[in-house]
Amino acid sequence: MAELDLSHEQTANSIISKYPEHSIDLLLVSAGISGPEHQRVEHCTPNEISNLFWVNSIAPVTIARKFLPLMKVNSVIAFMSSRMGSIALNDDGSMELYRASKAALNSITRGFAQNEAIPAQIGVLNLHPGWVQTEMGGSHAPVTVKESTTGIVRVIEGFLGKTEQQFIDFQGNEMAW
Repeated sequence: MAELDLSHEQTANSIISKYPEHSIDLLLVSAGISGPEHQRVEHCTPNEISNLFWVNSIAPVTIARKFLPLMKVNSVIAFMSSRMGSIALNDDGSMELYRASKAALNSITRGFAQNEAIPAQIGVLNLHPGWVQTEMGGSHAPVTVKESTTGIVRVIEGFLGKTEQQFIDFQGNEMAW
């Protein structure tokens, strides 16, 4: 297991150099910031939007592409997405900048899955961890960290060997894109 800060690309290269090709069963790319407090497109600065989309959308796929040659056949690359990245489930329009960044992640991973991972016989998961009691989710969130992580592990383990892409929550329920 290795931890990587997505803002330090040289760290990724250092980690990658330590693994031989086709040696990794699972890559979990978990990145997320909520973005500016105002969450309104007309109030955001170029730096705010750039940072939000880099962390939530661009860097995760950039890292996955770097690790792709290291993945075994029938392995899984999982991205931590969010229900808020679902356009179909956007029933209240809140958190518009965060939602847009996670929708972008879902969209970009679709191209990555179809054009790169699935042809290499590697499955791709976009995961919704639930509304979790974290710094981002707050103490009133209904799902504990333990419930979320236990569910995510179960979902990923059940997905090993599948060469497709799915958007699933931590309880194994398929999510609408």
